[in-house]
Amino acid sequence: MKNACLVISLLVLMASCVPQKRMIYIQPTKNTTYNWTGNKQRLKISTFDMLYIKVTTTDNPEYNFFSEENKLSASITDASLAVTAYTVDESGFVKLPVIGKVQVLDMTVEEAAVAIQEALKVVLTTPIVTVRYVNNSITILGEVNRAGTYTYTTENMNIFKALGMAGDISEYGDRRHVVLVREQGKQIIKRRIDLTKDDLFKSEYYYLRPNDVIYVSPLKVRRFGMTEIPYSLIVSVGNSVLVAMVFYLQYVKGQ
Repeated sequence: MKNACLVISLLVLMASCVPQKRMIYIQPTKNTTYNWTGNKQRLKISTFDMLYIKVTTTDNPEYNFFSEENKLSASITDASLAVTAYTVDESGFVKLPVIGKVQVLDMTVEEAAVAIQEALKVVLTTPIVTVRYVNNSITILGEVNRAGTYTYTTENMNIFKALGMAGDISEYGDRRHVVLVREQGKQIIKRRIDLTKDDLFKSEYYYLRPNDVIYVSPLKVRRFGMTEIPYSLIVSVGNSVLVAMVFYLQYVKGQ
């Protein structure tokens, strides 16, 4: 009877454990080199994107002509870029001082810089234009240590960097079932991503896009595990019942 109780206890404990293989990212661990060219797609400017636009000339490369309107110097940190940002309107234009509206929809930031530079040539001899994204954001939910919405100013953000901002997946997060939700035009795309497989590097979803939502599903051990079901209490009660039965049987034999 005691042996049976021990076996039951071990089975319960094993059922509540998470296999190490489910906790390791990008398996297998062999060294591999991937060609990033096809995956690292350049972002195209969309309506309501926020852009930081800096205009200088070869004669005065440190002065930002567009900062005058905002009473700011040309020395701007990432944290303050939003103060001098220009929002792309619903028709795909940015409205700029002096030259007015410039079409930038579906352009890369480099292409937008060229378009603005051409428009500026009517007022500046040798304009130099820099365009950057401002306040790109992603939302990370589910079994992560710090769920929330995170902003970034770089053009490319991969899924591991994003999870790093959220403090990584918690011990109860399922790395095999991470859901990516993406709005693309009039479509809403939902994809399941397995972070334990190294073929993720070849996926078009390795790099995130602004406004992507990442949801980390909970492991079954989280839904039906030690934190939800009082296994220790069940095992303790079982042990007590078995001990009582042993004493009872011994008492009956002694009669």
